[in-house]
Amino acid sequence: MKSNAIGLLVLRFFLGIFLLQWSIEKLVLPSSAIRISQSFYGVALPESMPYILGGAEVVLSTALLFGAFRTVSYGLALAIHTITVIVSWRQLFDPYGLAKVGNHLWIATWPTFGGFVALFLMRNSDIYTIDEWRARRLAHAKGG
Repeated sequence: MKSNAIGLLVLRFFLGIFLLQWSIEKLVLPSSAIRISQSFYGVALPESMPYILGGAEVVLSTALLFGAFRTVSYGLALAIHTITVIVSWRQLFDPYGLAKVGNHLWIATWPTFGGFVALFLMRNSDIYTIDEWRARRLAHAKGG
């Protein structure tokens, strides 16, 4: 059982780092976020929006990294990545660029998606988290 919990800790850590990297990019390279938003999502972002989105994603990434508010943070992280999977379907189904759309690096989207799904489904088994620490501390304070 402990090995499962350690496995979830490792999965959560690397998915959190993955999401954090994209969050920081929005803050450091806002023009990149604007370009990506326009080309993949068909949405023209105002110049301030990458900072707002990046800041919100940093909060989400941090919650994910530490296992805080697991249902909400894991669910939102999964939702964000699911949107990416949906809008990049052409790249995902043309990994070798045969139709001049994608490249093979897009294949990494699939296992990342699977990781987010697995983490969300097993969120209650992820015991090395802030949520579990708070629950144990509260139980101890109540005398249990």
